[in-house]
Parts: sequence; C-alpha cells; structure tokens
Amino acid sequence: ITLSVSNVIVAAGTPALTYSLVHHISVLVNPTNCDTATVSVTVTAPVIDAVTDTATPTNGYTGGTAVTNVLANDTLNGAPVTVGATGNVTLTPVTVPAGLTMNADGTVTVAAGTPAGNYNVTYQICDKVNPTNCDTVTSIVVVSAPAIDAVNDTPTPVNGTPGGSTPSVLANDTLNGSPLVPTDVTLTPTSVPAGLTLNPDGTVTVAPNTPAGTYPVVYTICE
Repeated sequence: ITLSVSNVIVAAGTPALTYSLVHHISVLVNPTNCDTATVSVTVTAPVIDAVTDTATPTNGYTGGTAVTNVLANDTLNGAPVTVGATGNVTLTPVTVPAGLTMNADGTVTVAAGTPAGNYNVTYQICDKVNPTNCDTVTSIVVVSAPAIDAVNDTPTPVNGTPGGSTPSVLANDTLNGSPLVPTDVTLTPTSVPAGLTLNPDGTVTVAPNTPAGTYPVVYTICE
C-alpha cells in the first residue's frame, strides 16, 4: 500500500486486511506547524466461486477420466482459476469415493472395474493470496455400466441316442463390446428342458436317449 499526495494506492495482489497508515503534514513556510493523522484502509478479498460440474458418464469397466477438469468453470474475481506453481488457487480434495482419484490438475480419474453409480466428489479451492478465502463444492461423477449382450445361438445338432454336449452358449456373447471372459460374468439357467443340463462353462449337455426335437434353453448372464 502506497500513500501518495492525494490518495492511497493498493497494489494488485495485496492480501485482504485492514491497514493503518500514519501520515504527517506540515506547513512548508512553518515546518514546525505540523499535524499527524491515521487513515484505515480495508482491502477486501476477491470473490471465489467453485461451481458444480456436470460430468459425462464414464465406463466403469474400462475406467478413464471422468471429469476433464473440475476447475474449468470455477472463478476468482470473475476470471478462470489456475493451479500449480504459478496458479492463483490451491485445490484440496475433501471427499473422494473409493475408485476415484482427484488429480492435482483438477481432473478426476475413475479406476477400471469401478461399479456403476453416482459418486459425490467434494473439493475446495482457496485464494493463494488470501488462504482463508475459500469455496467448497460437490460435483457428481457418473460411472456407467458396460453393455452386456447375450446373443441367441444357432442350434448345434446333438445325437440324442448317445447324448453329448454343445459348444458354449457364451461364445457369441459380449461384455463392453468385446467377447466376454466367462469368469467376468455369472451364468444363470432360467429355463432348461428336461434331459438337458446347462453347465457353468456355458456348454449344454444332452442326456442319452433324449427324444429328437428342438429345445429352447434360456439363460441369463450378469456382469
């Protein structure tokens, strides 16, 4: 803070506080004719605003960056905030659920294998010049489930007299657009006709002496 002839100049970046300036005036022709006074100058902190973000759903199966940057819509004194050595704010994670990571640059990462759901991520930004000038906000990170698709199979004839097994019904099913790994899903028989058995590996066993016919086998797969 500088006291000029007619006013008080506050430099940019001055911390918020009430400052007391003592000034002395005297008459030039009578230097001993003087008076002293104190002026108080109150410097206010700029408005800091952490704004809730709207996140694009992130596939929890593969993981990835859920929020490009939570700071993108936050402001200090009406201008975008920045972090890092030359930034104007500090970023502090307050509440970050398991499976999510808030990075120093303001991005939020979702780990692969994170269950689908809405996750509340709370963080705080503080003015570097005025460390008590802070704002806290909660944003929702949406983690989506991968697409799972059980596909109808083309019947494979099995001789009913000796019996036998079909290929796995899981062979053409997909999880997240790729052929599924049987251990990544649970297989549940929904409707299996008498004489047939749906095995844990997805194959269907036909018992010996099963009458000829086309048998519908219904099953469910879950991630």
